[in-house]
Amino acid sequence: MLQELKNELNYTYTENGALTYDSTLNHCVDLFATIGGLRNADEAEIIARFVRAYAEKPDIAMKVLFYARDVRGGLGERRIFRILLRFLSENHAISVKKNIRLIAEYGRFDDILVLMDTPCEKLAIEVLEEQLIKDVEALNTTGDVSLLAKWLPSVNTSNKQTVRLGRKLAKAFGMTEKEYRKTLSSLRKQIDIIENYLRETDYSFDYEKQCSQAMLKYRKAFNSHDKERYTEYLNNVSENKATMHTGTLMPYEIITPFFEGKVSEEEAKALDVTWNALENYAGDENALVVIDGSGSMYGGLKPTPVPIPVVVAQSLGLYFAERNKGKFANHFITFSEK
Repeated sequence: MLQELKNELNYTYTENGALTYDSTLNHCVDLFATIGGLRNADEAEIIARFVRAYAEKPDIAMKVLFYARDVRGGLGERRIFRILLRFLSENHAISVKKNIRLIAEYGRFDDILVLMDTPCEKLAIEVLEEQLIKDVEALNTTGDVSLLAKWLPSVNTSNKQTVRLGRKLAKAFGMTEKEYRKTLSSLRKQIDIIENYLRETDYSFDYEKQCSQAMLKYRKAFNSHDKERYTEYLNNVSENKATMHTGTLMPYEIITPFFEGKVSEEEAKALDVTWNALENYAGDENALVVIDGSGSMYGGLKPTPVPIPVVVAQSLGLYFAERNKGKFANHFITFSEK
């Protein structure tokens, strides 16, 4: 009887007014299904969904959390991860302690900074200091340093909050501000942060060594200030003579500019080369792609960094249609009312 009552209450309506289930009746499955759509949700809503899953199965809930943050094999959701990481620190610190050394692997080192001013602050500082010591040693030997220095807060910036945090870390590391600043400068020089080059309008860097997000983000700057060399690089990528890193890019990120407005011929070429350089996860399936193009897919609040559903749907449809095998290659079906 109890189960029947739960089933009876488990109904809601879609945006088009169709009857649907409100939940899978499994909180971990619900979290997995919805966590990618919570980017703009209230903190209370994000935490409530996670708490239900965590109470049900803590280990599965934690795996879903790290899947959401995973910049390569997951969703790359930064805000959601940081909200829940801070919540865990204040309410279930043991889970943070067990997983803290995985944070930078699935996300970035500055995710760990969320733990400052929380019960896990001491542990966070220890983990950051351990990596800093390793990087300083590597700087003088193999040269193979991590990206820690890129994400540690500077003490010589205009942002007061960043300076405050940088000074706090320097003190915790047993360093003077000068020592901290020089250490970060040396490490950042070693890892060739592209922003440092762009700040100085220096385009002598190697395009092949740049990360995927930076290549997408600064494409207009490359075309404006280094067109000849950038065009040559794009041509080499097209001819498989050069590599473009695209491991952390999602298909929708590449086609979003076309939905936002007019795209120049140069930018279109850059986006096209980036699109073709995406890793192929399609396999050898001979499947027909069907893209939902109904009215509800065009909903969403603007302005927002989150693409409307139709952009994601069309990007995935194009991605798989182009990589499909057999009779359905380069074809897809879309629908609205019919």
